[in-house]
Amino acid sequence: MSEAELYWVIGIAIVLAVIVLIRFWLAAQAKIFCDRIGAQTLFCDDQSKNRNAFISLESDLEKSFYNQFIRANDEKRFIDHYATIASEAKVLQRRLEFFSLKKPKVITNFLADFDRLHSLVRTHNETFIQAILATNKDFFDHCLKYPLDEQQRRAIVSEENNCLVVSSAGSGKTSSIVGKVKYLTEVKKIPPERILLISYTNKAAAELTERLGVAGLKGYTFHKLAMDLIGKATGQKPSICDKTDAVFLKLYHELLNERDFKRHVVEYLIDRQSLLTDNEKKEREYRQRLSELKQDRLKADFPDMDGNVIYVRSEQERKICLALSLLSVKFRYEEPYEHQVADEMHSQYRPDFSIYFEKEGQIKRIYLEHFGINEKGLVPVWFARDKGISYEEANRKYNDGITWKRALHEKFHTVLLTTSSADFLYSDIKNKLKQLLQNAGVPIEEKGEEQLYELFLPRDSIEEKTFIRLVISFITLLKTSCKTLDEVINEVKKAHDTQSLFAIKYIFKPVYERYTKALQSKNEIDFTDVILKATDICNASHPVQYDYIIVDEFQDISVDRYQFLNALRSSSVPAKLFCVGDDWQSIYRFSGSDMSLFNQFSDYFGPTEIDKIETTYRFGEPLVSLSSEFIQRNQAQIKKAIHPFNANVNTQLVFQSYDKFTYRDLIEELVSKVPANQSLFLLGRYSFDDYHLSLHFKSIKEGGRFYYLINGRKIEFLTIHKSKGLEADYVIVLQCNKDRYGFPSLLSDDWILNYVLTKSDKYPYAEERRIFYVAITRAKVKTYVLYHKSTPSVFIDEFLHPKKTTKPKVNLYANRMKPWTLGEERFLLKLYEEGKSTNEIAFKLKRTPTAIVMRLGEIQSRGFKKRYRARY
Repeated sequence: MSEAELYWVIGIAIVLAVIVLIRFWLAAQAKIFCDRIGAQTLFCDDQSKNRNAFISLESDLEKSFYNQFIRANDEKRFIDHYATIASEAKVLQRRLEFFSLKKPKVITNFLADFDRLHSLVRTHNETFIQAILATNKDFFDHCLKYPLDEQQRRAIVSEENNCLVVSSAGSGKTSSIVGKVKYLTEVKKIPPERILLISYTNKAAAELTERLGVAGLKGYTFHKLAMDLIGKATGQKPSICDKTDAVFLKLYHELLNERDFKRHVVEYLIDRQSLLTDNEKKEREYRQRLSELKQDRLKADFPDMDGNVIYVRSEQERKICLALSLLSVKFRYEEPYEHQVADEMHSQYRPDFSIYFEKEGQIKRIYLEHFGINEKGLVPVWFARDKGISYEEANRKYNDGITWKRALHEKFHTVLLTTSSADFLYSDIKNKLKQLLQNAGVPIEEKGEEQLYELFLPRDSIEEKTFIRLVISFITLLKTSCKTLDEVINEVKKAHDTQSLFAIKYIFKPVYERYTKALQSKNEIDFTDVILKATDICNASHPVQYDYIIVDEFQDISVDRYQFLNALRSSSVPAKLFCVGDDWQSIYRFSGSDMSLFNQFSDYFGPTEIDKIETTYRFGEPLVSLSSEFIQRNQAQIKKAIHPFNANVNTQLVFQSYDKFTYRDLIEELVSKVPANQSLFLLGRYSFDDYHLSLHFKSIKEGGRFYYLINGRKIEFLTIHKSKGLEADYVIVLQCNKDRYGFPSLLSDDWILNYVLTKSDKYPYAEERRIFYVAITRAKVKTYVLYHKSTPSVFIDEFLHPKKTTKPKVNLYANRMKPWTLGEERFLLKLYEEGKSTNEIAFKLKRTPTAIVMRLGEIQSRGFKKRYRARY
């Protein structure tokens, strides 16, 4: 054997010897560790200070929580108690496996139990719950006029610190709350004054209080509770300003007397007309009569010289109308030419704009034509597509028309001014028109701030009221969202949203500051302030303490109310929270509700038991299946398996078409089918959806409720929002049409509100879908859904043509309805200057190619760089 071989053999021997020694050492460590487990202090010993021999984790769990519900925080404490030794056991087990040593059963059993602790807890809790349910069966059978169902009972006996009960339409939500309170007071003997019951309306709170009939227990609204807390903590209940709209209106009009404020309003409104029309006007602003939208005419912002509404053929013509109005030029749109020129090839000529002015005591008329061509004399591609001809033929025909028009003016010696699409790309159209008109001798008088304000927002007009409502909504939502004005301003700056930043700083902020001072001077607060002030008091001094807080209609929770709830639970022993609601009926985002607080409940409140009550006591099949399938197309909604309380109950969903000639007869026919002893509602998406009813039937108002007299019956009309929580035997849902004011509504909130509104889920028409679900689930016997036969809602199509209904595709133009930001416009210019094609730019910006072309034109036409550098 060579010396090298000898060393190799010796090395192998040493390694083997080391391995043997390690194996002996590990075996000894395993035995010691088994003894450690056997001597481990039990969790139940920690609780009772007694000493018990360790048998198993399962045994310790059962001893520690005998005849108790194991809450999430209890489970965590139990796991934490054994976490260190379990971690060491896992390391030792891996070492034993590596050296092929037998793992002692004590260790393997211990780790197996540790890994399945959550399952053991669930089994323990389920056994405990079943025992509680069995023990209290008689109570649940008789605590109300009718027995509670199994899911209601299961939710009621929940012992978790946070419990969310996901209800459904007609599922006995109120009964579950009443049952919960009775269980707490009668079975668990919780003092009524230790239970806080909150609902959203005075009516609901009063109804709960009356149904419970428990001395010392009263249902509150958030605001009433906050008022009482403030009064108790300060010795003086606050004075509430309950006419905030009137205060805002007064302050706004006072601010208008300040020149800078009025100037800022006017500048914002002009900007909004020219910059953000794609968001403000929706499809209308998708430029130049896109063939797929089939919109031939756009409404101009202001009337002509005779006060007539103008409907123009393109977005560029609409902006020309605006510029002429701002320059105080009198004009008519498409008025017949002063000379008869119709022939076998041409109809009578109607110039785009006929401009009138006085000169030397005589009325002069000149003409303005807008030609839709670029600097090369070429028309847009869609000209050809709309007419079904080649692009070459479209250019030839359009330019032939230009030549013919010019020739007419030369022949009759009439003055013709012209603009083109190229002017929108390379110049400011207002200045361009101003120069053309002055050269033609047309007197120009640019409107001052007073005139411009009256032009956009005539005093006490619908337009002014709408704008003031926007200001009020922004300020109210700002406070409800618990954001500060500075936080919102920083957010807007990060988005490079210059127009919104201008409005917030120079319009909304002054109103907000003056509103705050006005309330302070009167020693008043508004309803949102009540919640915020009570929250501060609770966080500082904990003036009240409850064992249980029960909240109804939790799907409508807003950020300020969420923070109030947390403050109410901020004492050393937090109250258990029991919340009931239905995310399928969350329809109040416009007033600040945040559905994420419901759908991600545990993220906000901590470990939560989620129970569902899925039996509807209102309606049956086929409506149960149809409505459930409809609402659950949105994957963001919590999944539920709704079923009727009685399989034999039948509730029909019927779709009826009409036209303007058959509408009245259809309403009368449907009303006549409803038995006289059964109730009926008329529901509308909007408060004006009864317009056509008002033309044919007499109406009466009683105590704030609105009725129509049809076929001798008095039938209540309600908006769908007001009908939530109500039910009738029959329901007629009106006007389910595809329209701007249709269903789903194509109106969008002003973009600026997105900075203070909660985030909506991304499914198309998500909230509108929930509103429609509420509408069709009010009836016990039959729901009629009415739609115009030529314009049915997309929701109607889903029901009538389900095979054609597909899941929404990925939206290549996801930003098509969003306003352009300063940063995005700069990126657009950068890509354009780099020579990128329109389609490439559209793909990168997620907008339509047409929107890209038109935005480039707008940037150039308004002197983009100069104006924004000057302002910011």
